[in-house]
Amino acid sequence: MAPPPLRPENAVKRAEDLIAVGESQAALQSLFDFFTARRIRWADPASVEPVVFRFLELGVDLKKGRTLRDGLHQYKKLVQGSPEGLASVSAVSRKYIDVVEKKIAAEQAKEDKKAEAEEDEDLEGGVTPDNLLISAFEEDQSVAGFNDEALTSWMRFTWESYRSVLDLLRNNSQLEITYSGVVNRTMMFCLKYARKNEFKRLADMLRQHLDAANYQQSKSGTNIVDLSDKETLQRYLDQRFHLVNCSVQLELWHEAYRSIEDVFHLMKLSTVPPKASTLARYYQNIAKVFFVSGDSLLHTIALQKFYNLFLNNPNATQEQFKEHASTIFLSALAVKLDDLPTVGYNRSFRLYRLLGLEGKPNRKETMDALLQEDFYKNVDDDVKALYNAMEVDFSAAAIKELLPKLLPNLSAKSYFGQYVSAIRDVIVRRIIVEASAKNPSMKLADIYALVSLPEPFDLSNWNIEKALLEAAVEDYVSFTIDHVAGEIVFAQDPFAPFEEAAAEVEAEAEEGDEIPEEDAEEDEEAETEEAETEESAEKTTEDGDESAAAEPEVIVTRNSYIHNRLSELSKTLKEVESFAALPYLQKVKIARENLIERNKESIEKAKAAAEERAQRRKEAREKYQEENALHAEADAELRQKRNLEEKALMEAKLAEDNRQRQIEKKKREFAAMQKQIILKTITEVNEQGKTYIDPALADTMDIKDVKKLIVEQVSKDQLELQEKAEYARNRVDYTERAFRKVELPLLQAEAEAHKATDMKKYEAQNEKIIAAAKAEFDAKMEDHDRLTGVYSDFQALKSKVFAAHESEFKEQRAEQQAKFEAAKQARIEEVRQKRYDELVANRKAEIAAAERAERAKADEEMMRKRREMEDAVAKKNAAARAPVASTPSAPRASPFGAGNDSKRDEIARRQREMEEAAEKKNASSSRAPAASAPSAPRANPFGSMNDAKREEIARKQREMEEALEKKASGAGASSGPTPAKKGAYVPPSRRARK
Repeated sequence: MAPPPLRPENAVKRAEDLIAVGESQAALQSLFDFFTARRIRWADPASVEPVVFRFLELGVDLKKGRTLRDGLHQYKKLVQGSPEGLASVSAVSRKYIDVVEKKIAAEQAKEDKKAEAEEDEDLEGGVTPDNLLISAFEEDQSVAGFNDEALTSWMRFTWESYRSVLDLLRNNSQLEITYSGVVNRTMMFCLKYARKNEFKRLADMLRQHLDAANYQQSKSGTNIVDLSDKETLQRYLDQRFHLVNCSVQLELWHEAYRSIEDVFHLMKLSTVPPKASTLARYYQNIAKVFFVSGDSLLHTIALQKFYNLFLNNPNATQEQFKEHASTIFLSALAVKLDDLPTVGYNRSFRLYRLLGLEGKPNRKETMDALLQEDFYKNVDDDVKALYNAMEVDFSAAAIKELLPKLLPNLSAKSYFGQYVSAIRDVIVRRIIVEASAKNPSMKLADIYALVSLPEPFDLSNWNIEKALLEAAVEDYVSFTIDHVAGEIVFAQDPFAPFEEAAAEVEAEAEEGDEIPEEDAEEDEEAETEEAETEESAEKTTEDGDESAAAEPEVIVTRNSYIHNRLSELSKTLKEVESFAALPYLQKVKIARENLIERNKESIEKAKAAAEERAQRRKEAREKYQEENALHAEADAELRQKRNLEEKALMEAKLAEDNRQRQIEKKKREFAAMQKQIILKTITEVNEQGKTYIDPALADTMDIKDVKKLIVEQVSKDQLELQEKAEYARNRVDYTERAFRKVELPLLQAEAEAHKATDMKKYEAQNEKIIAAAKAEFDAKMEDHDRLTGVYSDFQALKSKVFAAHESEFKEQRAEQQAKFEAAKQARIEEVRQKRYDELVANRKAEIAAAERAERAKADEEMMRKRREMEDAVAKKNAAARAPVASTPSAPRASPFGAGNDSKRDEIARRQREMEEAAEKKNASSSRAPAASAPSAPRANPFGSMNDAKREEIARKQREMEEALEKKASGAGASSGPTPAKKGAYVPPSRRARK
């Protein structure tokens, strides 16, 4: 039997009906059941997509993230067998992300609108005890930012949606484009809402997806991501570039570094170079990462690579070139001094590879590259002046004189602020080195004054001492400080301490003192290092595990050994005449270079010894493996037998353990059942309220103990309640009596005291009121006397002023009266004209109505005459045909045919409709405003064609009447019926008789 046909529209309609009645969860489940059924596997994915789209919209509204994720994975599992199915999965994923982003955007808009509405409100006014309790009880309640989970929950749901879609689309070659788009949208979500933790998880997730894609390269299967494909690799590389950019914008420097490493490995695999703009932005981000990490040299190199790519920008301006060149030159000036050579493992070697460097760069080479003409010409003049003062003609006095003039201009540059501290450290280091070379000793106050620089290069005394110590740690200077005397002494010879130590040892030897045993042992060990190393290399273990044996290292840190070697080096260098005249820094540099040259031979010997030891271990391991191969078969049989015995013992033990577990399980089930019954009983007793039993005692009681406890507790509670009620009643009675007995005299005394106090207050208040009234009356009388004295003068002045302006007032009154009369007359004319127009319009309407009535009466009279005439004609025709009728009872034929009356009624009906239409049109024209000119002709109420039509109707009526009269006269003259001529009108009754 064939399966029933799919009806996606029915599934959507059923879901809409469920939503309409408030069953959204049931609607979501019905949609889920529909498109996750097995029969979807044979259906067209395009026909199922509307169901999935509605499922996604409803699921997002309900925030059912787990259900949505399960549904998408089930749908992909069913339809991924065909290219159309994978295309449908891509469309569904994009729809899911679109719906989620629209929802989060709407929620964000609501929050922004709410924040704008509450912008002027008190920040603490919303947190009251009432709504604080409401916010704790209701999940979505928000009190002035307290317990606000609305937007946060939607952000969490959005992040889970992104992660689900990425997990759905990962590592499938047919879904790569959609996967890349979702990755970019997820990054933009994290960047827009500053979700740093989610961005870290996204970076880890993308790294896991890339690792899985690398692992799949050695496997076989369908739709596997092929990293050897140029387009695929370019997509992954673009994602990493975008990841680096977003990491830098979010200031996640660790994630930015990890992403930079991913970009480096992918760029090695790619044969197509990235776009210049993308690579420039990438180097700019690398420069920011190195700046934050404190590596000024690599920061400068990264900026230099960015600038080389920026030169090819056709839209760049000369101002931009100047700004970038000045920034790079300042960063190079901010690089720490590296005049002294160093040896050993460099931890920054991985960072050099990220920038495509083969070896360790240095400050001098970087500066020489920036001094090329095509670059140096774009550098700002102030930066060039700073370079000349720091690198070309450095002098402490000159730079201190130049900086006050130069720093105000440099501080105005936007790119100068980030390099202030680094450039200051370089200048301070050079000043300290110069001071140590010129002065064997200085006062602390003088060194503070020498190193003090103008703002923003100023340093406190504490920081100046810190800079001195850092220079000494890096071996640029050597000094001793005497804070009591306030003096600092610079060492001019780096070998002086070792020579003094050697001299002390020789003096002790001459005096016959014994060398300490520890130093003697150290000397012996230092001298016999190579012999011990060779002997330990020849020793191997019997079982062949030489790789696990500890290898002795060459000892190079013992004090006596170092003293001896440095003493020998100092003696060698003392023989050079120019060495003594060199400054301290040059001496240290020469000493380090000599040590490096001397140690090259020992390093080569150590490498050869290590290679020889590795070869010996390899040969011993091969020999051991050959010996083990001979005994492999016997050992395999023994192991198999041992494994069978262990397996039998293990099965017996498992069976016993299983039996014990079943017994324990039954005991636990019985105890749990008994405990459940006891808990139910205790709950019922507690709900009744008669007594209370602690549910925690259910583990130590049975049913009998519970019943006994209930009976005892109820009896005890009743007795205690009776005793407490009796005691409380007696106590209240006694207390009330005592209160009343003690209160009565006190209340009476208090009433008398209040009465006396109130009387005193009343008398005092009454006296104050009387005194205030008297004072007010006296003041008013004084004012009255003063005003009475000047009243006559006031009247005289008033009369004088009125007399002076009387003529002016009369003119103004006359002018205003004239304006009023003119306006009044204009208003009267306007009202009269309006009333006249209304009367004219009403009169015209009455005339039109009378004309309509007359026309209707005339038409009615015409119709009456026509009917009378037709009746008369009909009677004449009947009288004329009566002698020749075949039978007296034969029906009389109408001269107009059988349908004559109906036609006449139809003509009358049409005429009435025309009259009614004309009356309506006339009525509408009568309500319109009156014509501007009274002589304009009045419009015909029946329209422009009404009179012609009426005349045509009257003409046809007259013709018909004449034709009837002719027929009637012809019928009366003839003795019998005349045969109808060809083409003449024949009534239907006559045609029927024929």
